[in-house]
Amino acid sequence: MRVAFLAFFIILIAAATSFAAPPRETPEERAVAATFDAARTALTEKRGAAVIPLLTRNSVRTLESVRDAARQPGEAPLQRLEPAERFAAMGLRRYLGPSELRRMSVGDIANHALKAGWLGPNVISRSSLGPVRVKGDRASGLLMVDNRPALVPADFVREGGAWKIDITSVFNFGSQMLKGFAAMSGKDEAAYIDDLLNRMPAKSGATTLR
Repeated sequence: MRVAFLAFFIILIAAATSFAAPPRETPEERAVAATFDAARTALTEKRGAAVIPLLTRNSVRTLESVRDAARQPGEAPLQRLEPAERFAAMGLRRYLGPSELRRMSVGDIANHALKAGWLGPNVISRSSLGPVRVKGDRASGLLMVDNRPALVPADFVREGGAWKIDITSVFNFGSQMLKGFAAMSGKDEAAYIDDLLNRMPAKSGATTLR
């Protein structure tokens, strides 16, 4: 649970070197898989910033919105975010101090996250990309975790002739999950997210949630 907020950033682009990829039948499928493999290599080598150029423009804008909201004090910036984005921004506030957030780019945060082991040592090695389906300028691959299908696919969009990873669906899925869990708990979304994050150990010197 301590690393759940970071999963919204990079879990869909983690892949294992230990799993054999299925055959790629078309040039488009091979190109999609190549983008995924490039992200996998960067993550394995703890080069988080190298993944950012492999993301869609909308994905980068979402990550920047999360980072920008985390940088700003108070609740107002957070209230403009969807639940999963709010969760991620509050998580960044919890584990990075104000001065760190002001100077760090999205790529810097990705580098820090990998070097700090926020995902844990086994998350990347437990994931792989299964069969890929291409339709026009969009593609979707079956994301596998421990050789089992994950709840959300790995999505891709062709931009400027190159296939890019689209992580907006994981934010949408995360938001729906948080909304559902909040409703089941009888709390509003903000209170539920506060409670979830307050169960995690805070980094010394980081801003508090309240």
